[in-house]
Amino acid sequence: MDANDPFKKLLSESKEFYQSIGKVKCPALNAEVYFTSEGFHHLRYDRSLKERSKLERRNKLSHIAAAVETIKLSSTIQDYRVTLETAGLKDAQGLRTIVKVHYYAFWAVLNKKTRVKAIVRQVENGQYNFWSVMPYWTEINGHKVFGSARMSGE
Repeated sequence: MDANDPFKKLLSESKEFYQSIGKVKCPALNAEVYFTSEGFHHLRYDRSLKERSKLERRNKLSHIAAAVETIKLSSTIQDYRVTLETAGLKDAQGLRTIVKVHYYAFWAVLNKKTRVKAIVRQVENGQYNFWSVMPYWTEINGHKVFGSARMSGE
């Protein structure tokens, strides 16, 4: 790792922290939310597997701890969406399975300085997995710096 590259340092530290989380209890879902490698991958790549911009990756990676706190503290689901998506590999006929995917969004303002939206994903009736975090704004030196306002997958 290039010690002079702050982004590479952020990526390394974020990955180490993310892997240490494992799972957290979400009161709103009354269930555990798992922090899987798929969730970390989604922070770096979009749905078409294209790498996100460096700014977007930096925003998401630097707010992982905020996502954990948001999920742990949320007592209500602020947004819910269900979609049909392809899953798995193509079969012999070149077709893929269609599954129902549930997305749950939780918003929080933490320390009166950062507003984030954390997304939890559930495929069919499987376990709840962390999917994404989007900062809406962060206060830096008394000024609000705005982040993404999109729901994951839009």
